[in-house]
Amino acid sequence: MRKYIICFILFTIVSCSTTAIKEKEDPFAQDNKRFLEEKGGTELFRVLITPDGYQVIQLHYQDRITRNNDESGDKYILEEVAQYHQIDEAREGIVTVWLFPDSGAIMKIRPTQLTFLVELDNLIVQDMQRWTFSFPTKTVEPTKFDVKYRIVLRKKLSDEEIMQQIREKIKDKTQ
Repeated sequence: MRKYIICFILFTIVSCSTTAIKEKEDPFAQDNKRFLEEKGGTELFRVLITPDGYQVIQLHYQDRITRNNDESGDKYILEEVAQYHQIDEAREGIVTVWLFPDSGAIMKIRPTQLTFLVELDNLIVQDMQRWTFSFPTKTVEPTKFDVKYRIVLRKKLSDEEIMQQIREKIKDKTQ
């Protein structure tokens, strides 16, 4: 009988520990992986912004256009998005980009699918404005393309801490 009680206690401990591990898994991890690996999209680039990093993948025209690396700009956008980590949410949006055909510089950026969070839509446009491109064939092609963004927000503060920050912002604005 004593063996059964010990086995039951060990089984309970193992069950509780595996449950705790499952709860700590990122609920957005599979969707983020699907977003980066999904084939068949019409967009030229996909950008995944999470609390942990900034990732860009290119789906088409690898031999004609490449995005120039900008680590400091990537870190800046991560810092800007960090102020919105007050909810657990993932949003996707698409912007269309036009390039000048002679220089390859960005001519125009227009959101074509909104995230429905105005602040994030503005950050996406701001992020795109800093991008620069290289053209291995010395011909600017394509001159119009889409970039699909996925921004993952994670709640890092308690509700009381968030309310305290809001109170402080309101207090600063009224003084």
